[in-house]
Amino acid sequence: MLHQDYSGKPNPFVLGSYCGYVDFPIEKKKYTFDTTKSEETNIVKFSVSQKKEPKAYGSIELEVGLVVENLESSEYSIRAIGRYEFTKDTNKMIIDIPGYDRIIDGKQGFFDEKAEKKTFKIRYNIVVKSSKLYDSVELFDFYHFDLTIFDVEVNVFGHNMFLSKKLISLQSPHLYHMIESQNIDYSDLPSGCFFHIFHDFLQIIHGIDLQLDKENISKFLVLAHHLEVPRVTEYCKRQMINGLDGMTTNEMAELAEKWSFWDFVPRKLAQAHCLAELKAQDWELDELEKDVIDQITRRLFELNC
Repeated sequence: MLHQDYSGKPNPFVLGSYCGYVDFPIEKKKYTFDTTKSEETNIVKFSVSQKKEPKAYGSIELEVGLVVENLESSEYSIRAIGRYEFTKDTNKMIIDIPGYDRIIDGKQGFFDEKAEKKTFKIRYNIVVKSSKLYDSVELFDFYHFDLTIFDVEVNVFGHNMFLSKKLISLQSPHLYHMIESQNIDYSDLPSGCFFHIFHDFLQIIHGIDLQLDKENISKFLVLAHHLEVPRVTEYCKRQMINGLDGMTTNEMAELAEKWSFWDFVPRKLAQAHCLAELKAQDWELDELEKDVIDQITRRLFELNC
């Protein structure tokens, strides 16, 4: 079994096509063979798996093409292809590459016999055709031009992406001017803003409804403030009111106070239409400011009448 960490891609594993090379040594002991029939197979197994961090997707449909390159002629190269869909329960694809005996035969031209370190080269091409989060939200493909959606190509942190200037101009003149330059670098954004955060931020600007959580809510608020995008600020506030994974109600109230979201508490309390729903909000009264406790008390009396 060949194990190779696939690197050099945008983070997270988003839609698009990625190509690269991996080198493996010509040493029989480096491989694990299928011995279910008590004999070695003539197949090299190439595996691809989805990492769970920073965020695992609910579904990723992809195609993987592999070529074991022949140094003498591409006509003799060995090819294999696999199609797969990662889901919550299936997280690993294995592609069989035939002809292992040919690969390690020095006369076949798959490696340089005179080289001190003998390796053969596999070229891989991975095409991610679709990706969905666990809530079945399908992301925009920013890596293939669609005339009905996109109208500009921008280099974002070294990755060429297609975006909609029209949608962006309606929400943020500041970001629109950055898009006009057709180049966005790390220095243009707040410190600590990584590619996968900005990628998801652009998804929201283009209308995709993503579920935020404790790990990213503050980063989105900082970005929205820096780029002057009030719609995304309101989007974050609305998600806080509805509840964020990994955050208690008190923690969300503290975050709301930090950002001067003075309507957070009344809007959160208004969601409770009975005493049971108010209790389910799980406020920790001992840790709250007096004005917040007063608002909860008033809502308690309203529901009890």
